[in-house]
Amino acid sequence: MKFKYLTLLSLIFVQLIGCKGLPEYLFLPQSMKLDLTPFLFRVYTPAELATLSNSDFNLNESGLITGTKLSRYLSNWANNRPAGVYGNLVLFQIQTNGTSGRYVFFDGKQTFSYPIANLPDLLTETRDDGVLSVDNLVPKGKKISDFFSIYGIDPAIDYVVFAQDASSLANLTSATFAYYSLLYWGFPKERLAVLNGSIADLTTANTLFTTPSYTYTNSNRAGSTKTLFRDHTVLQLTIGDLIHAIKNGNTIFEEVDPIPTEGFYIIDGRPNASYTGTTNSTASGSKYGNCTTKINSTFVTNTCVVTFEGRIKSASNLVPTDLYDGTTFQFKSFSQLQTYLNNTGYPSGKQIYVYGEDATKGSLVWFILHQVLGKPTRLYEGGWKQYGALGLRTPSSGSSPSAISQPASYWRTDIVSLSENNTANADANVPNYQLDVSRQFVKNSNKLRSEDKTFLRGSSSGAAASSGGGAPTGGGGNACGG
Repeated sequence: MKFKYLTLLSLIFVQLIGCKGLPEYLFLPQSMKLDLTPFLFRVYTPAELATLSNSDFNLNESGLITGTKLSRYLSNWANNRPAGVYGNLVLFQIQTNGTSGRYVFFDGKQTFSYPIANLPDLLTETRDDGVLSVDNLVPKGKKISDFFSIYGIDPAIDYVVFAQDASSLANLTSATFAYYSLLYWGFPKERLAVLNGSIADLTTANTLFTTPSYTYTNSNRAGSTKTLFRDHTVLQLTIGDLIHAIKNGNTIFEEVDPIPTEGFYIIDGRPNASYTGTTNSTASGSKYGNCTTKINSTFVTNTCVVTFEGRIKSASNLVPTDLYDGTTFQFKSFSQLQTYLNNTGYPSGKQIYVYGEDATKGSLVWFILHQVLGKPTRLYEGGWKQYGALGLRTPSSGSSPSAISQPASYWRTDIVSLSENNTANADANVPNYQLDVSRQFVKNSNKLRSEDKTFLRGSSSGAAASSGGGAPTGGGGNACGG
């Protein structure tokens, strides 16, 4: 037994010293059908996953890229692709608000493009963190694997770009959240990008070569995040992590991350009216989109809102509309973005906890902080949709109860130690999502990350699925790192 173990370690060592520059699918243990997950799995930190952009976005090879760079890639991917990338280029033209009628030119051999109108359906999911179910969070591993299979993506070697088809905030936030979702599931940051600007505008500016027609082509192959041996789940900040930090570690919560040794800094990435509590926020959960469907049918208001408005304790405001041009929806210059962050009072070096109204909207500010300015940043996906829902309300007869009914609930957030500028919303606009008493005193909000870690560490045998013949299925993590 000892001899076999030493032999295994020797094989790994030989691979490590000689694998520089090799594609990830040539990783020796994978080719030998050895399951080395316990030995090779690497857990990344927010700092390791951060990307510091060049001050000139044209020089970026991943993260935030320009139309000039994308055009160069598409013109000759084999010769112009970034160092260390060995697979295909896969581009998604996000069409949340209709189509521009222009499509990037791709060869259908090494470059592929997909117009996609339902990206949120494919890359978000309603999930329960153990406290409160929230919609539009990062999806489960099965959904991500299905996404790779549908569009022929091998995460071990391919390069993925998310781009607005036409310029709109919905398309932009869909792009940043899709980027976040793939990065969360282990996709290397060196092979992920968001296009700065829309396909339509860059076509008009003669930056991209596009056509008015589209022909579907698929690479007919796919891989699985399980074969990457990477754990990026630290990007997600749970409500338990957040409250534990705000209370300086004085909680009885289970499975919460320790407070960073460098300290933390909370950024509210919502418009100023939301930050100051002077506008209503959407209620948590898609079933609360219309308050006529509330359990108590006497309430006919058509807008459901959270229990109270305000902001998380000690949060500073980074207004999202300051970060991009309101017409082209291109991000502003690197120096401007850095100035906006500095204006929040951010002390350099601290880990940033950022949130928006929801995960998708919050991802835009997260992307700038983490993947452009290079700051160690975690996204509280639940956002104000969850945090603002966990307020106490003692309803009168026939009124709608709030999520929290027990004043001493561990998850009650409308108290001065956890939130500021608290303003209760009208009872008629708050939906019936009262939590069971057991949930109000549960000690763990880490259900999502636990599920995802289990999925990642599951058996990798057969994980690389092929939806067609011919092309390699990838597989294999990169023992050389990256």
